[in-house]
Amino acid sequence: MKKLLYTLLAVSIIFSACKKEDEETNSSNNNNNNNSTSIVGVWTPTSVTIDTSMTTIIDGETVNDLDGEIMTYSGTETTTPAEAGIDGNLEFTDNGLAIFDADDDTSIYSYSNNVVTIINDDGELTEFTCTFTGSDILALTMSYGMDTSYNEPMLIFLGYPEGNISISANQSLTINASRSTVINTNVNQRIGNTNHNWFVKPRFDNILKRVLNKLKK
Repeated sequence: MKKLLYTLLAVSIIFSACKKEDEETNSSNNNNNNNSTSIVGVWTPTSVTIDTSMTTIIDGETVNDLDGEIMTYSGTETTTPAEAGIDGNLEFTDNGLAIFDADDDTSIYSYSNNVVTIINDDGELTEFTCTFTGSDILALTMSYGMDTSYNEPMLIFLGYPEGNISISANQSLTINASRSTVINTNVNQRIGNTNHNWFVKPRFDNILKRVLNKLKK
């Protein structure tokens, strides 16, 4: 009887160890698939979506218009890649390189938790949030925000007695892309150049500066 119990106990331990190892292997494979292999490939931009919002508050009051300039707004615009100034494909290789075939430039990237980080030779980072639709459709979203508050005496000339102003602005740019079968065969790319239009941060017009310039004239 003891021999039988020892045999059953040994089989149980071996089975549990094998099951744990199998689960760890599957988990590792899933993580690799989610964080590495899915982003690897050549991506062709198909459209660009830009979401923009800005809120301006002067002396505690939300201001929609300031001397003819729109100061509070929100909206979404979808354009073609060409209209957004985006040209060429972007390739993510399995050894950590991001290659732009429009100008044969190469940068280093990392990919984790659905975020791809482009790293230039100065250590500066540009991040995209990645959203997959199936395995061949990818949306890369880059966001940029600005919050500022200060006192601007020249606003008194527009009827604001204190001239305290705060501006909150946000913009996101989403590049929608599909997986391509094109392979970049150029091996003489330059490392660390991220001055490509795929990675140009959204910029806000300096509206207040234009308004103040009007007042000075």
